[in-house]
Amino acid sequence: MPKESGEQYEITFWESIKDSNYPADYEAYLKAYPNGRFATLAHARIDRLRAAASTPAVSGAQPAAPAAQSGHVAPPAPPAQVAHPAAQASAAAPPPPRPAAAPAPTPPATAAAAPFAEKTVAHPPTAGEIRDCAACPIMVAVPAGSFAMGSNTDDPSEKPVHHVSIGAPFAIGKFPVTVEQWNACVADGACQKLTPESNSIKTAPARDLSWDDAQQYVKWLAKTTGKPYRLPTEAEWEYADRAGTTTAYWWGDQMRKGNANCKDCGDPWHKEGPESVGTFAANPLGLYDMNGGVWEWTADCWHNSYQGAPADGHAWDTPGCEMRAIRGGSWREGGDYMLSATRFKYSAGVRQSQNGFRVVKDLR
Repeated sequence: MPKESGEQYEITFWESIKDSNYPADYEAYLKAYPNGRFATLAHARIDRLRAAASTPAVSGAQPAAPAAQSGHVAPPAPPAQVAHPAAQASAAAPPPPRPAAAPAPTPPATAAAAPFAEKTVAHPPTAGEIRDCAACPIMVAVPAGSFAMGSNTDDPSEKPVHHVSIGAPFAIGKFPVTVEQWNACVADGACQKLTPESNSIKTAPARDLSWDDAQQYVKWLAKTTGKPYRLPTEAEWEYADRAGTTTAYWWGDQMRKGNANCKDCGDPWHKEGPESVGTFAANPLGLYDMNGGVWEWTADCWHNSYQGAPADGHAWDTPGCEMRAIRGGSWREGGDYMLSATRFKYSAGVRQSQNGFRVVKDLR
């Protein structure tokens, strides 16, 4: 199937949510494809999930297992389309999305999936790290430098590989913004409340957030601290993720368990949501969860390739931009989505349960 076909985008979107227990994910699909091939099934899933949520669970009843995911799990998709190749560079190229046939409806869940246990994880800043307030993210300084951005895989959006020079140091979140940190903004009346499903573990990454939501948070953080907080540019994000490496993943050219919170990438893993931040290994800069956990918003507008991209690491913005670049993969995807160069687009105003962010601060 052609990479840029609308049919592939729709199938890719559906594959990314088809096992979700969040009605909002199916609503996002219907907003994108109101008359799509899976629209009837999406409406049915919404009705079943809401009915299950409003019906008291029968004592002893077991939750229905979600439909088995097949092959390649897809990333979040924009309301109009998602840009993702049929294959990514890895030890074995993943299969393309399933073609035309719609999947059979799955039986309704009789109860919500049992939440996984919350861990008590304390992450105080260490020597050389920055935290501007008790509820603020811990920040790690990243030195100025240059790198080769993109890849030579068959994904046209990652081409051409181009030289980028980051002219000034900056600080980036050691972890994605957590539920606890997001709730500090909520308590101050500056951010919207998280959904109940994504608000149960305070040390987990905050998610089900749009680009617009992330902008509310960074504006609040900047106002609260008096510091220049913002979202990372796409170039800054990849520069920090690679951390001086040139391999497909920051840890090498092959997927290895224990480095990312993703499906079939090693324990711990729970289908209900991402693990607490800092559960997996840090990259050479000491940054955690750059790959896996949640997809992370960047400041940039989406462009279908790097042709004409800034060479100085600044955000590639366009007035009236509706699609934004998102990076890093989530717990729902497999290892072939964890590559340093993998990128996707998503509508700035739409929330999806796999989407979160981390922050950057200018050092000046």
